[in-house]
Amino acid sequence: SQFHVAALVHAKDALGDDFYAVGVNVEVSGFGLECAVHGEQTALHNAWLHGACELVHIYINAAPCGYCRQFMNEFSAQSVLGVSFNDTCTDLPALLPHAFGPKDLNVTDHILNRSNSSLGSEAGLAQQLQASYAPYSGGLAAVEVLYKGRRYVGRYIENAAFNPSFNPFLAALSQVALSEEGINYGCIETVSLWQKHSLKSHVEIIGTMVNNLCPNAIFDVIVCD
Repeated sequence: SQFHVAALVHAKDALGDDFYAVGVNVEVSGFGLECAVHGEQTALHNAWLHGACELVHIYINAAPCGYCRQFMNEFSAQSVLGVSFNDTCTDLPALLPHAFGPKDLNVTDHILNRSNSSLGSEAGLAQQLQASYAPYSGGLAAVEVLYKGRRYVGRYIENAAFNPSFNPFLAALSQVALSEEGINYGCIETVSLWQKHSLKSHVEIIGTMVNNLCPNAIFDVIVCD
């Protein structure tokens, strides 16, 4: 797209302490923009992965698109999320009036309720699976990427509107992008997918991406009951 996005989330952890999580947009080589990761998605997943229990504000270098407004709505069911971009300071309800969210599908399990101050990015993949968010399909999932000898994880995030749901492999790649200048897909050694048995499966789409992006990487799949 040649359009660069950066986002910064102001969050609070389980102890009520403030912290900040960054995000950038990540576009996957050889795949269409429908596989792109938005900067707001990266920042929100990054905050959640590092123990966010409350979101206070998100700062973006451009106005959030409708896709990202819907994605942010999944995180703000219990509080009003402030949003700043350019010279505008507003909040999500003003940007997304008459929003469709979890309550419209009778879901009361809030995504930030799954955060645990002791469960960070270093927790095992089985724990990351249990911490993922899939109230609509029940298909909990998490991915671990071994990249240059370092471990990066991504949790699946579903959305009430379905399309803004966050693929756990793309979530893990966004963590790689935050630690590197770009992603060298040839340096991906292993991609491990753990998912719960349900009507929703990530195996085919992630397998296709792995085969095209890093054909020499090992792709492991574990399906849990």
